[in-house]
Amino acid sequence: MKTLNLTVRPFEERDYAAIAEVFKAAWPDEAHTEARLREDDDHAPEVKWGRFVAELDGRMVGHAEYTQFEGMYHPQKFAAWVTVRPEFRGQGIGKALYARLMEALEPHDPISILSTAREDQAAALAWLQKLGYEEKMRYWESRLDLAAFDFAPWAGRIEAVEGAGFELRSLKELEPDPEHRRKLYDLWLEARLDVPRPDAMSEVSFEEYCRWVFESQYYLPEAHFVAVEGSSGRYVALSTLWKTDGDYLATGLTGTRRAYRRKGLALALKLKGIRFAKEHGAREIRTGNEAGNRPMLAINEALGFVKQPAWIDFVKVFREG
Repeated sequence: MKTLNLTVRPFEERDYAAIAEVFKAAWPDEAHTEARLREDDDHAPEVKWGRFVAELDGRMVGHAEYTQFEGMYHPQKFAAWVTVRPEFRGQGIGKALYARLMEALEPHDPISILSTAREDQAAALAWLQKLGYEEKMRYWESRLDLAAFDFAPWAGRIEAVEGAGFELRSLKELEPDPEHRRKLYDLWLEARLDVPRPDAMSEVSFEEYCRWVFESQYYLPEAHFVAVEGSSGRYVALSTLWKTDGDYLATGLTGTRRAYRRKGLALALKLKGIRFAKEHGAREIRTGNEAGNRPMLAINEALGFVKQPAWIDFVKVFREG
């Protein structure tokens, strides 16, 4: 479609680098690269997705995408986002991209669409609300300045957990065990039950989980830490750090089996991750927590993580499924 000299067209393979530049312009404090985009496009076969780009005088100025979440999969539930370079906003580009998304989604008969905006982006919030989206969930990204972190107040916390009969090991150290992947998956299945999410959780197979984790170019086995119960060899808690294309590491999941809580395991594992990050020259650790998840927020706040503006998930429901 064309509006004046604006062209909205389907995504092509050659567009990856230019899309990354659109994201960098919109979110300059985050790492956005072609490599990350390509990995994110490695969807499970059942996932329906599409992408469009907006060009003004031949220059890419906007991007739009619809997709489905593999961990919250429903065949008629989608997520969609529109991103426009800041200097080109207010010219109808986002509106044209969104119209193209809705046109592409129509054959899939969606019953709901989820989208996300940050609370300091007033225009985006107002636009979503005007389109009929309603707030579903909000969560904070929090950041830890590693140069300023002081281990002194936390002296003995790791040793206390180890003295209670738990081994705190990295997945790199656990690799000799041929069952380490299956044990990690079993722990993850329980830990994910307590992760707040904007929609119902769906099953994830062992094979799909291994693809997400062990085949990712951002997998960092030296910084995926697990608490192993010494008496049984059972994996009972985890806290993971992932590489990024920036100078920071990203927290994946921190969780503890319900029967092993209040033993200091999550805190000890996070301290192991902080030590790793400092020793390997990262500037920062970033993590995300749902606004009502007080147990995890309390740990992060005590460690010195600083909240950033909240991200808000909005959902537009067309009909109940």
